Amino acid sequence: MHKEEQILFPFIKQLEASAAGNRQSNGMSVNSPISVMEAEHEAVGQYLAEIRSLTHDFTPPGDSCTTYKLLYNLLADFEDDLHLHIHLENNILFPKALELEKMPG
Repeated sequence: MHKEEQILFPFIKQLEASAAGNRQSNGMSVNSPISVMEAEHEAVGQYLAEIRSLTHDFTPPGDSCTTYKLLYNLLADFEDDLHLHIHLENNILFPKALELEKMPG
C-alpha cells in the first residue's frame, strides 16, 4: 500500500492533470508501476488462499473461544475487503489510468 500511496496514485493524479491540460507529462509510463501492483495483488491473493486453506475456509474448531471465532470472522472480512480493493484497482482504476496516459496532454 505504501507504493500505491507514494508512487502510483500521485502518478495517476499527474496523468489526470495532464489530460485536463493542467500540467505536462513527465514522459514516464504508468504501465510499469501498474504491473508491479498487479504482481503484488496476485501474491497477496495467493497468501490469502493459503490462509483460507489452513483455516478450513475460516471455520474455527468447534471448541473455540469467542476471541478465536472473532479472529476467523475478521480474517474472512479482511479477505472480502481485499478482494474488493484488488478488483477496483485492477479492473477499474488501472485501465482508466492506462487510457489517461494515451490521451494527449
